[in-house]
Amino acid sequence: MAANTDRESELDRFLLKQRVERFLYEEASLLDRREQTEWLALLDEDIEYKAPLRVTREHVNDSFSRSAYYFDEDYGSLEARIQRFESEYAWSERPPSRTRRFVTNVRATERDDGAVDAESYLLLYYGQGDDSSYTFLAGRREDVLRPNGETFTIAKRHVFLDHAVPEIDKISVFL
Repeated sequence: MAANTDRESELDRFLLKQRVERFLYEEASLLDRREQTEWLALLDEDIEYKAPLRVTREHVNDSFSRSAYYFDEDYGSLEARIQRFESEYAWSERPPSRTRRFVTNVRATERDDGAVDAESYLLLYYGQGDDSSYTFLAGRREDVLRPNGETFTIAKRHVFLDHAVPEIDKISVFL
């Protein structure tokens, strides 16, 4: 009986990981297609969306600021950014950026409250205009996902970039 319960538990973890991966891949696809209004529908209205600055310290690998951020946003600020992107005032997106998001190393754990802790790695290709310049941003994301029918909504996203100083003059895209 215990072996059967262990197999069921392992199967449940596998199926949860598959659902989370499918959700994160679809989210990346929406953003790469610049379907930002549709992406906004994937967010909880009480979302916490942050990317703390990496602080380089001798003999410390992962050190991040607790008070300074590349961005620290909520639903209202994300919604305002999307509205601006769709207007003539989004100078940072003229011409529109070209992106490709690669989401890997997905791990998912169900919490007692039914939400899911999800961790993933992100590699973002970012280019703009017709010149040959482009950049990559790499990092780790920690999400809290809330079940929403067969899918999820994002209640919290913290992005931990691998770069202390990203080689990009602006982070106008969503990570």
